[in-house]
Amino acid sequence: MMDTETLYTELESALSAVGATMGAAQAHGLLCGMLCAKPDQDQAPWMAQVLENTAPKGEEAQAVLAALTRLFEAGKEALESSEMTFEPVLPADDAPVGERAAALAGWTEGFLLGLSLAGLPPHKDLGEDINELLRDFTEITQVEPDPDSEEANEAAYSELVEYVRVGTLVIQESLRPGPATKESGRQRSKPSPGNRTLH
Repeated sequence: MMDTETLYTELESALSAVGATMGAAQAHGLLCGMLCAKPDQDQAPWMAQVLENTAPKGEEAQAVLAALTRLFEAGKEALESSEMTFEPVLPADDAPVGERAAALAGWTEGFLLGLSLAGLPPHKDLGEDINELLRDFTEITQVEPDPDSEEANEAAYSELVEYVRVGTLVIQESLRPGPATKESGRQRSKPSPGNRTLH
């Protein structure tokens, strides 16, 4: 399976080439939200949502469909793995922190949209822990880096990525209980996404 940085770079380029408004991170978040709410989700509705208002043709169409297929297969495999190999698909660590923060915000936005599109009722009682995670994810969609504190931005970004990674697995476990044992959200300290800067 490709590493997440390669998946991100490949899909970001393919989506840009066909004029898609959704980027790679948001597309992966969308996929994960849909799969958490509906584990047997087919890839066609997800692809249609990602490529909404585009009409790719020729080699560009082949490239974007191939990249989306690889992301779908990798995302599904990671979420189903008992080894907890799941990671959000985001830019490489050497990308500017502002770019990475924007991608993480897009990822959580896509995830929340995916839950909704897959049929999770917004009023569904999921328990306070899960509702708190979803509120935090909503806050992360608005995250912004502090232009005056790069070192603190890096630390906060890493913390938020880990929070999103574990939070996604906890949400999945709540929506789809099964034999695989996943990490409990209560085993980790939570970041404070209420502050919408990365400082």
